Amino acid sequence: MKKLGLIFVSCVLSLFVVQKTYAQAQDKLLQLLKEELAADMKELQKQENPPYHMNFRVMDDRTVNISSAFGATMRAQEQHVRSLVPQIRVGDTILDNFKYNAMGAQPDRNGNYRMAYIGLDDENGTDATRQAIWYEVMQRYNFATEAYEQAKTQSKVSVADEDKAPSFSAAPVEKYYEAPIPAEKQAIDIAAWEKKLNEVSAVFKSEPLLQSGETSLTFRVLRTYFVNTEGTEVVQNRTYARVMMSASMKADDGMELPLNMSYFAYELKDLPDAGIMIADAKKMIERLKVLRVAPVVDPYTGPALLSGPASGVFFHEIFGHRIEGHRLKSGGQTFKKMVGEYVLPKEFQVYCDPTLRSYAGEELNGFYLYDDQGAKARRVDVVKDGILREFLMSRVPLDGFPRTNGHARTSGGGDPVSRQSNLVVETTAPKTEAELRQMLLEEAKKQGKEYGYYFKEVTSGFTLTGEGGSLNSFNVTPLEVYRIYVDGRPDELVRGVDLIGTPLSMFSNIVCGGDTPSVFTGECGAESGWVPVTASSPMILVNKIETQRRQKSMDLPPILPAPTNN
Repeated sequence: MKKLGLIFVSCVLSLFVVQKTYAQAQDKLLQLLKEELAADMKELQKQENPPYHMNFRVMDDRTVNISSAFGATMRAQEQHVRSLVPQIRVGDTILDNFKYNAMGAQPDRNGNYRMAYIGLDDENGTDATRQAIWYEVMQRYNFATEAYEQAKTQSKVSVADEDKAPSFSAAPVEKYYEAPIPAEKQAIDIAAWEKKLNEVSAVFKSEPLLQSGETSLTFRVLRTYFVNTEGTEVVQNRTYARVMMSASMKADDGMELPLNMSYFAYELKDLPDAGIMIADAKKMIERLKVLRVAPVVDPYTGPALLSGPASGVFFHEIFGHRIEGHRLKSGGQTFKKMVGEYVLPKEFQVYCDPTLRSYAGEELNGFYLYDDQGAKARRVDVVKDGILREFLMSRVPLDGFPRTNGHARTSGGGDPVSRQSNLVVETTAPKTEAELRQMLLEEAKKQGKEYGYYFKEVTSGFTLTGEGGSLNSFNVTPLEVYRIYVDGRPDELVRGVDLIGTPLSMFSNIVCGGDTPSVFTGECGAESGWVPVTASSPMILVNKIETQRRQKSMDLPPILPAPTNN
């Protein structure tokens, strides 16, 4: 019986492989890309500077955007675009056209990267489609040869690079194919969602002091194709839905006061119902009314607690960008020479894992199986027991890190560079929130402070990773900040706080972390475009942070409130 069972399993697996191979062979777009890539590579070998590597990346992107403000639909738009982006590498793996420019593609006068658009009915390989691909390949090839000549000149006149790594690394040939997304998973009732979002945003009409009150839905169905001249073929799908809710008021002194909330799911059916969002919208109004009359703070240095979502953004901005491999080729290179050294307390672990679909009970936006260079995604243990171990790598190597670990990412027409995915911060010695709060009070007393700060919610941030003092800094924008007084007074909401500093200084002041992880979902914009990311972290205690007063708007709030709507 055991033997028959094994034979049955083997037959099932064999049938699955046959079906998958058949579906792959019937994918007309995949076959077209493979044929054109081979033909174009062969044709370009006749040129004076023949390419040594080429790849095609195609995005079949269907996106629905619906937005509502104060109970009225502002936009209901559906787009379906199939776009092609070639990459051509001229020279060799030691010195090529990307050597001094991570973004090897040519931007237009507005800074946007060019894409060749394939008509949705042209997947059969019509002459027009093939001609469009060849035209774009030649455009990219001409720019690649110019960049290669510049790179050769620069290599002769520049001082020797500190990093001796090649321009491009070897990678395994990958074969991965997902069948097209079923129609039922692409279906969306736009009219029903307009009604639902209008019900939610109508809540904001109840407060005349609001400057804005919006709810929006983004539903995306993305199918990507990647083929290269090494033989890699990767076809994969991604669907997600995200609702964003935002509202803002203006204080009497002109300060803008925004609050945001979002809900993320892989499928529309897993988003919360209107009742939950309406309740959250009402809470948002009440928080804004309190924030509007909160005192404005002065610059501060001292201890602080960062909530899980706040510390997630904090780690993403001041640490995550500085472990992206391509940034370590130039600029400030904050952590480049700290591999093997403590960068955090020994209890801390930090890793990036794009293969995680969920964490702490929430679905993650940074999930994928293969990156935008066709490399298999994998977990990268960046910090282990407080010690820096690895960086996030694409196929652009660094000294000591010669291989990709599946973190090459892009969107639109840009070329992939190393980017974050799902950044996770954990501690092996977690504290309860009550313990962290008590430790904050003790540290404030020790430093002679009247209070410490609690950063409950932040909206975003930016970081500068270039060379020089101010070019190696960060700025995180909090939305809700509280003073926690050492004499036992109730916590006090304050406004006008910006969290600033330099990463090494800030990291050296992290003390410990909490026992409850939180997830912050968003999109990160950098050189290669906006990519979906997630940051998860527990609450953390920092014994010294630095804040500055936020710049105020010069516009005062309206004299009259908004008209009421019945």
